[in-house]
Amino acid sequence: MKLLRFCTVALARFFISLVFLTDVVSKIFHWSAAEADWRAAIYDWQSYVWFSDGIGNFFGLLAQWVPLLLIGATLFELLGALLILLGVKEKLGAGLLILVLLSTTLLFYPFWFSEGADREMQVAIFLKNLAIIGGLFLVLLNGIQSSKGDFDSSFT
Repeated sequence: MKLLRFCTVALARFFISLVFLTDVVSKIFHWSAAEADWRAAIYDWQSYVWFSDGIGNFFGLLAQWVPLLLIGATLFELLGALLILLGVKEKLGAGLLILVLLSTTLLFYPFWFSEGADREMQVAIFLKNLAIIGGLFLVLLNGIQSSKGDFDSSFT
């Protein structure tokens, strides 16, 4: 039973980390496209808040910082995923991933501004990301309960 628990925890760490690690690799190999996506999402938000010059100016300023924002998000995502995968400071890793996923979910999937099929797709992705964030909150609060010590002692 301890072997099953050990394997399940290892698999859970891998699955949680996989989505973030593949995203990091994709960003690195398609950096220009990632920057363009971020800039487009920020400009979209700027058009959504046309009624407020102050908020619109904020998004205009944010667009100038896209390369640094993308570097920061990518580093947080990489570090968070690796911490969870390796089981080292996994609560910190979960916190970093929550910051990245929450901010990018709000930035890229504002379904409340969309209509039709685009809205349905954005709602689905938004809710999927909320589910992942919920799982990361569980890791943040409880860690990933591994029985590594129990597993090791059962064979000695």
